[in-house]
Amino acid sequence: MKNYFLFESLIEREKTAPMITAARKLIELLGIDAPALKGAKNDLGSEFMGLDRLKFLEHYAYNLTLAATEKRDIVCIEQSSFICHAHTKELLLNDANLKFEIAQRLEKHNVSLNLEVNVLSLEQLLLEEVGVEKLASLVKNPFTNFQAALFLGSNACRAKKYRKEALLLQLLDLIKLKRVKHESTYESDGFEVYSASPLLAKKLASKAMLDMFDNAADFVLTSDARSFILFDFYQKELEKTAGREIGLSVLSLAELLLLAFVETNKKSIGLEQHKVAITLI
Repeated sequence: MKNYFLFESLIEREKTAPMITAARKLIELLGIDAPALKGAKNDLGSEFMGLDRLKFLEHYAYNLTLAATEKRDIVCIEQSSFICHAHTKELLLNDANLKFEIAQRLEKHNVSLNLEVNVLSLEQLLLEEVGVEKLASLVKNPFTNFQAALFLGSNACRAKKYRKEALLLQLLDLIKLKRVKHESTYESDGFEVYSASPLLAKKLASKAMLDMFDNAADFVLTSDARSFILFDFYQKELEKTAGREIGLSVLSLAELLLLAFVETNKKSIGLEQHKVAITLI
């Protein structure tokens, strides 16, 4: 197997801790050489690019360089950080002037820009490195009796160029998870407006959650740390905003796969760190 770094410098780590814990456990279970990318700058989110493009690119170019120097590729466990790193690499490789500008900025911090690194999604790593056959052999507890609402969020449109949704669906089929049809798959989770208008953010998030709840989802599967924060950490507040109970568990892909592989220790998976209880086991 190749050597990787696991990018776990997610936004608001105290709220996204379950995603990180589960990803570490899954990587360990599969025997993949992917220690944490220590010293990496935290994810900012792709919306930050509209505020300060050069600072955004310098930020992620630093992480790319950090991994490239150690000759390890970056594995991102959720959508936001994956988009930002992949987008930065593409922009710099295709714009010599921009690449020069960012290289100069990094040199001020004694860092020499290096883009010889691949950026992978968790799905890509699992299917291309581990393989379908091995993953299928690990499935001891298929999700035949459950149906999930898949939430990709409005940022999924930015991800389509880099992140193949078909890979995620292939993994869900592997564990025999049914998906409910609902209108909010690509709607806003509200996170991008939370700092400016918490009430608007909660209205957007609660609207999406109620849509998934009303379409008989047993739980929500989200691929983005920001959606995870709004739907799990703030779910009680969303209920107050909506004037209705929701009570939907929220899972990341790593948590879901660990459950399918019959990992039942809630603490080791990260399930005990959720605000909304996980009742699937």
